[in-house]
Amino acid sequence: MSEEAPTLDLSALDFRPAWAKDPSSAPSAPREFREPRPEKRDGFPRGNKFEGKPGGPRRGGPKPHGKKFDGPRREDNRPPPPPPNPFPWLRIAFTATAPAVETVVAQVRHTGKTFSLFDIARILLRNPASYTIDLTSAPKQPEGPFWVVDADRSVWLQREAAVRHLLRKKRDEFYRAETVETEPPKGNFPVVAVCGMSGVLLGPPNHHDFERKLRDLHRERFARLDFETFRSRLKMERDPEVIEKWRAEASKTIEYFPLAGENPEKLSDLAAVERHFAENHAPAHLKFADLAAVPGDPKTTAVDPALAPLLNHARDEEERFPLRLAQSLSRALSAAGLRFYKSPNRTTFVSAARPRHLNLDEIPVSESIKKILELIRARKSIRRPQLLDLLAPAAAEAPPVAAPSPAPIVAPDPIPSAEPATAPTNPEVSNSVPAVPVNPAREAVVNDLLWLTHEGYVIEFADGRLESVPPPKNPPKPETAAAPISTEGNEGHEGKEQAGPDAEAPTDAAPEG
Repeated sequence: MSEEAPTLDLSALDFRPAWAKDPSSAPSAPREFREPRPEKRDGFPRGNKFEGKPGGPRRGGPKPHGKKFDGPRREDNRPPPPPPNPFPWLRIAFTATAPAVETVVAQVRHTGKTFSLFDIARILLRNPASYTIDLTSAPKQPEGPFWVVDADRSVWLQREAAVRHLLRKKRDEFYRAETVETEPPKGNFPVVAVCGMSGVLLGPPNHHDFERKLRDLHRERFARLDFETFRSRLKMERDPEVIEKWRAEASKTIEYFPLAGENPEKLSDLAAVERHFAENHAPAHLKFADLAAVPGDPKTTAVDPALAPLLNHARDEEERFPLRLAQSLSRALSAAGLRFYKSPNRTTFVSAARPRHLNLDEIPVSESIKKILELIRARKSIRRPQLLDLLAPAAAEAPPVAAPSPAPIVAPDPIPSAEPATAPTNPEVSNSVPAVPVNPAREAVVNDLLWLTHEGYVIEFADGRLESVPPPKNPPKPETAAAPISTEGNEGHEGKEQAGPDAEAPTDAAPEG
């Protein structure tokens, strides 16, 4: 059974400024300005109230001429402002995927450890395949506000944008392209426009086909950029070689033909192809939904350009404090049967069992379990390796071998745990590596500790710290078996009850004399 506990390394989450992380880069403190100490005269310091002069610089007067602070400024750790949201009806949520939830549940049940819920959420955020970003709308709509492409699960707000995206992926599956030679454009063209980002030759601005090519290029490749910004990045080339190259490209046109049908119709340009695709093929590959799940990695799935800045800001906010992912993860882990509790500092933890106190005076346990509990309660924040070294030192694990050529050592069967269904097997003994002698006493301590953690009597955190569950602050009061004595109808016996059992009972004898 493994003795080393995996730790959740949160050292990277260091939000201190740079000068606090590196002491060598600390800013030099400005020189303190001090007034010269006044000399005493006749027992009184100069500048006192008796001479009518102020004792120091007046409030609001000129500032002292000290050393100007020229060190590094303190870093601004405030989060950037959110981008403008043109969709007030949009709601964004983070949800852990089913495989990620199953992995977390198996890890918690297998190890018996207690993990912080927000630490688990941060670990899932490091792997974008472990969560999705769910987009919903606040008001109820009959069908939905999102167009989802089934090919790559991309999300779009307009049907036209979804059709263009789907056409770029499936154009070769539905259409055949042919290049046709035509006459080169005639006229005097002293300048040619070139796209500053892709290098595509668009032609002279005064050409009749310039505007169409410009808008087609923007729609196909740079739809996320504003059109006027895209136009401002055009370059005007006057080189004769560039102009001749554009003439050669303009003398060739591409015609498209649908693959389906015996006599396919000719489509002259991409605009005609888009109209044909939207009418005949797009409805089978688009879905209008009110819930869209976007994968966590922004590089795997395309989204509408208007949604991209909102999703990026949501990812950044979740990395700072994963509240939305932790909420959905808590519901999933609770449905899987895991238990939650809050520590005194209000940190939410998740474990396989509900923490409960074990009273050694009332519940009989074995001596080995009693020693473990007493040692954990005596030493605060003791860790698993320290506990094993105290109860079963590791030096006794390798007994001396007398024979020069010993036979292969076979590890004994592991000691059965108190809960064989949930207790993991010993990963130290493997068929692929040579057998290693084990210490039965050490294995017994590990199994007892595993039983205590699965029962909830001991809490083992992710970093290996062990804590015993303290007794409840308000334990339930034991019920008394004796019923309260009723005093009704005993008005004439107050004296006897107050006298107690030693009081003498009255007699019927007459008084003397």
